[in-house]
Amino acid sequence: MKRDAMKKLIIASLAACTALGSTAVYAEERGSGTFSYEHDEEKMGTRNWKDWDVTIGIAGEYGPVSPGIDKTEFDVLPYVDIEYKDRLFLNFERGLGAYLLRSKDGPEYALGIAVGYAEGRDEADARAELDGLGDIDGAAEAVFFAEGEIGFVEVGLEVAKAFGGHDGFTAELSAGVDAPVTDRLFVGVGPFITYADKEYTRSFYGVSASQAANSATYSQYDADGGFENYGIELEANYRITQNWSATTSASYTRLLGDAKDSPIVDNEGFFRVGVGLAYTF
Repeated sequence: MKRDAMKKLIIASLAACTALGSTAVYAEERGSGTFSYEHDEEKMGTRNWKDWDVTIGIAGEYGPVSPGIDKTEFDVLPYVDIEYKDRLFLNFERGLGAYLLRSKDGPEYALGIAVGYAEGRDEADARAELDGLGDIDGAAEAVFFAEGEIGFVEVGLEVAKAFGGHDGFTAELSAGVDAPVTDRLFVGVGPFITYADKEYTRSFYGVSASQAANSATYSQYDADGGFENYGIELEANYRITQNWSATTSASYTRLLGDAKDSPIVDNEGFFRVGVGLAYTF
């Protein structure tokens, strides 16, 4: 299964929940954008580790095995988010990385780098829909991200280059707004748009000559780079106790360009939904 914005959203939504303060603190670093709403109250968790923030959890996601195909699946995702001195981090959203710049007061902004994991895709997960296409291996990827406030809107940019697997480059631009509903419940919504280069698009949406020869379903299709998709995401975060938090997320994605026109694609638009539960020490 390819790495996609919704999976990152669910993981980051858990991170957002764990930042909720005793009255209200909300900071969502989604990969597909960054939402932020904060009051100066203590953060979640009951531990007194001066330089460390540690959260663990679990999330579930339901959606297509690969963007645009009919076959769906439910994934269970472990969650770990460790941060040291507000500078170094290890999490499932971006991997192992560091903030190069990060504001401590408003307006909020951050620049950072990370080494993450670009997911692949297994033909066995949808043999009929991916007939003859083979597997796309997972691989390490280099990530650069930037996020900040423009008035009450949070904007984010994340670019990633895989080394192995699809060997491609992607860039995702997003925006978002959020608001408290109660002192425990927060909601956020925002659009996103994604660009993918030729290597990425050919890996996930193209059909090479050798793949066509192995497939009883597909003819050769040369996919080129360009804007891959756009969409909108909605999430709700709820602080259960000082340590426990929960989130639910939904997104709608619509494919563009050569991705949309691929013979592999059954649905140009599709939904993903997810839930998560996290514990902050």
